[in-house]
Amino acid sequence: MLNELRFSVNRAATLDGVPLDKTPPSAFGFTTITPDDPKGIGPPIITIGGSVNMGPSPQGPTTIHDMTYQVQDTFSWTRGQHALKFGADIRFIQNNFNYDFFNNGNLDFGSYYPNTGFPLADFVGGFFDNYYQWANAVYGIRARQLYFFAQDAWRVTKNLSFDYGLRYEYDSPQTDPHNEIMGWFPGAQSTIYPKAPPNFLYAKDPGTPNRGLIYPDYNNFSPRFGFAWNMLGNGKLVMRGGFGIFYDIEDGGLNLQFGGQPPFGYVANNDPYCFLPATVGCIEQVNGSYTRDPFQTANTGWSNPYPFAAGGHVGQFFTPKIPFAEVVTPHFRTPYAENFNYGFQFRPTKDTMVEAVYVGSLSRKAISGQNYNYPTLAGPQGLMAQYNYYVSQGDDPYYFVNPECSRPLAACNGVSEGYPYNFEGSQTGVGQIETSVSEGSSGANELQLTVDRRLNHGLQFRVAYTFGRTFDVTSGFRARSSTYTIPYDPAFDRGLADFDATQRFVLSPIWQLPFGKNGNAFERYAIGGWTVSTIASFQSGNPYTLFSINYSGELNNGGERPDVIGPVQTLNPRKQSTFSPSGDQLHGSCLTGTVTGHFVVNPTNLVCAPGPPVGMPVPNIPGEALVAGGVPLFTFGDMGRNVLRGPGINNWDISLMKNFQFTESRYLQFQTNFFNAFNHAQFFSPSFGSGSNGFSGLFGQTTTDTTASNSPYYRGPRIIQFALKIYF
Repeated sequence: MLNELRFSVNRAATLDGVPLDKTPPSAFGFTTITPDDPKGIGPPIITIGGSVNMGPSPQGPTTIHDMTYQVQDTFSWTRGQHALKFGADIRFIQNNFNYDFFNNGNLDFGSYYPNTGFPLADFVGGFFDNYYQWANAVYGIRARQLYFFAQDAWRVTKNLSFDYGLRYEYDSPQTDPHNEIMGWFPGAQSTIYPKAPPNFLYAKDPGTPNRGLIYPDYNNFSPRFGFAWNMLGNGKLVMRGGFGIFYDIEDGGLNLQFGGQPPFGYVANNDPYCFLPATVGCIEQVNGSYTRDPFQTANTGWSNPYPFAAGGHVGQFFTPKIPFAEVVTPHFRTPYAENFNYGFQFRPTKDTMVEAVYVGSLSRKAISGQNYNYPTLAGPQGLMAQYNYYVSQGDDPYYFVNPECSRPLAACNGVSEGYPYNFEGSQTGVGQIETSVSEGSSGANELQLTVDRRLNHGLQFRVAYTFGRTFDVTSGFRARSSTYTIPYDPAFDRGLADFDATQRFVLSPIWQLPFGKNGNAFERYAIGGWTVSTIASFQSGNPYTLFSINYSGELNNGGERPDVIGPVQTLNPRKQSTFSPSGDQLHGSCLTGTVTGHFVVNPTNLVCAPGPPVGMPVPNIPGEALVAGGVPLFTFGDMGRNVLRGPGINNWDISLMKNFQFTESRYLQFQTNFFNAFNHAQFFSPSFGSGSNGFSGLFGQTTTDTTASNSPYYRGPRIIQFALKIYF
């Protein structure tokens, strides 16, 4: 019997994202942009087309202090053929943040709305489609983690063994010592902050489960089972298998989003919809510039309460009351996965092992992004009511329909502003509300084959091959596809996971060259003692999604996809191709004109042009943007998520090394490494925000074949590295 008891305390302090350029926005002519935190003053961030970024990191300056207190106890007891273990792991978590997120604002050009059709032209003209700024956030996380387990390793016979056990995990709802977490409680009204919009509750509000605003999840039992059977009794053929349930934690990222939100801060999320002064929501020039005043204080304007805390605004709501917010959902459950495997190991020689294994995983209650206040189709302020009204007025509904006013909590006030309908006015209530829900699922099935050879006659190697598929609805928090495209229809996003790779083959030999071993001293030093090692990787490309960016769905999330009207051909990006939109305004309508580039997909049979709602004709309006046969308004395109697969990997990394031995313990080592030794171009899929977006000018094209040179998964031109080391 053995008992192990451990205590530990861990503290980590970091400071990230400090702007190196301290030039304030006013020095660039932005007359109304005021950095919320003077310690983080820097230029505003400029984003063009979702892919070109200028300015400092939006993540700071950020100060983080993390404290973890941990107690672990494990009791081991071997009795006969059983090896029993019982244990507990108890942790208390304290995280403290001082976070400046988009402290100096962010201007987007061509990232969300098709203004000129060319993001760079939008930038030159100053036609921004979104302005974004947060207030400084000072907040924290407090949580308890209680884990207990019991397990037994049972040696049934000398050739058969079982491992089984049960684990229990409890992660308390995360709380904030400043009580700044916001929760989504439909039908409720806050009494702590009575001026808050409906459906939002805060810590200590009546009707909330606790200060974390999430009901505890006490049902996290995870059984584990595994076996190993020496089938021939000589260790040459072994059957193995196992099953287990594994719980995740409530991701800290879910709650780290809430800092600096109303009424503890403010999130400017200014979305102009056009450039016609006569239309509500459009921007106007200020001293000859559209971007000089992104709050449009000279026009109707958006609220500009910065600096928020220094201005004495804590506890106050502005207009709109909540432009954007991240909330917690009270019934969030702990995500978990059911993992299982079954396979064989065979040892044909004493130095070689062959293994074949089936590996499966089912993810349940996985984290997915959801929008709770999305624009709705029905109702007096709904999208269809707006569509019919603007058609009757002879106005192009594609440009005039305002989805922000069709959000249930938008509280647009067009009537009080002198318009016939409220949806013609300014939003005074609530804009986009994001949350993370535990409603996702995924499934993965893989065949894994490996051959391992231990060092023998100077050669050792591993050969590994994987064939598998992974399907999901979303691919995780902050993944490329992390949020439902249609909030009320998650099945629309069911498809291959962002990270899926159907086949992967890796060869990694190490060969100690035999030359010069038995020669004279010169031969041993010159040509002896060399070692060559290689990692050769071949992999299927990852799947990707194309987006129309035609905003046919009118949800303002940019998730719409093209319609497919014929076979979609994939192309070799090493060759340039030229495509043009056809005269029918449908075929090739995702293009901005005649385009020559490194296409990975033929865009001819993809439709990005928007059309009238299903079953309705094209409005008889001069210059109407809707096209017969286009993607119907209030729909999202019929192209599936991740139905295309990008270029794969064909990469050789080769290392050459030699030791110059002086004494038994002292030697000089020379090493040279060739990354992508054969300089093979390995293109990426069309990048999110550029090559994957309709009307971007790069639609359907690969835009890069390079990652950062220090990336652990480097892709790019050949890199040769030399190193010389002395060991003593």
